[in-house]
Amino acid sequence: MATSIDPVCKMKVDESKPAAVSEYKGKKYYFCAVGCKKSFDKNPEKYLAPGGSCGTSDCKCC
Repeated sequence: MATSIDPVCKMKVDESKPAAVSEYKGKKYYFCAVGCKKSFDKNPEKYLAPGGSCGTSDCKCC
């Protein structure tokens, strides 16, 4: 089972059955929930920057 880390909430996501997938700059990103994908799609660089995530207080995806 291949896993990825959701770039928004940092949860492990099974790549064979993600809730959502986005492609950005030629790379696929896997998400635990559609809400995480929507947040990522609005501002991918925010979540790809070192330390970038929604954190515990404003993460409503999971």
